[in-house]
Amino acid sequence: MNTVPPETLTFPVSLQRHAFGPRLVARAGDVWRAMQDVVVDQSASVGWTPERYVQANTMFVVRTMTVRHHREVRIGEAMLGRTWPSRARRQMLFTRQVRLFAGDEMLAGASQEWAYLSRDLQPTRAGPEIFEAFKLIEGYPEVDLPSFVSQADQPLHVFDFTTWHGWMDPHGHANHAAYIDYCDEGVARVVAEEGADPQRLVPVAETVHFRAAIGAGELITVETKASGHAQQARVFEHRILSGDRVCATATTVRAPLLPSPRPSPPRGEGDAQR
Repeated sequence: MNTVPPETLTFPVSLQRHAFGPRLVARAGDVWRAMQDVVVDQSASVGWTPERYVQANTMFVVRTMTVRHHREVRIGEAMLGRTWPSRARRQMLFTRQVRLFAGDEMLAGASQEWAYLSRDLQPTRAGPEIFEAFKLIEGYPEVDLPSFVSQADQPLHVFDFTTWHGWMDPHGHANHAAYIDYCDEGVARVVAEEGADPQRLVPVAETVHFRAAIGAGELITVETKASGHAQQARVFEHRILSGDRVCATATTVRAPLLPSPRPSPPRGEGDAQR
């Protein structure tokens, strides 16, 4: 079954050195940023550049995003992105699919729910010029989390930090990909306290439901709790708060890096006789 509409355009994607950790593979949050670049490039290709959204006093904001990682992205790897809108509701809510490839191999896929807002964050209806530019393509698979078994009564890990002014994105708030950075830091601290190496965690999947924007100078609290297992991976639940306000809830699925299989030693001349 074809999982990507053949008529979608491809957009080259590259990740810079800062997107990679000590194992020279991309962090999950930077895979999210790569997907955002693909969406921005596709929007610009149909005439809706960032500048045009400012002129129209509107913008798209992510409400929910779910990602599945098929394998890690290696440093220096050339990628291609493909994206298409797949559903619209009430002219204000839109579903979009994003896929990242290395050649013909799919690296990661995402399903995104976007809200169409005014620049002061009020819901607004998209006009015919939006529907003319962004043609809906239905009938292709969406991205879901893997099934997992819940695990109750696990301890809650909490850490706090203050957002920097230099972290703000073009909309003046923390970019949606940064929330995955916050969650992965929570996971890393849990794993480190258990005595394991957080750098040996492999992203499997994650989903984030965004509820409120995070601005500069806010004291942010990240709550993380191990909540289950999905095959060989662990599942973590998160809440990201500014004071008492819940800014996002998230689920991340992370697996330990398995050792590479050792190659079989060469057979000696007498091995076949043993």
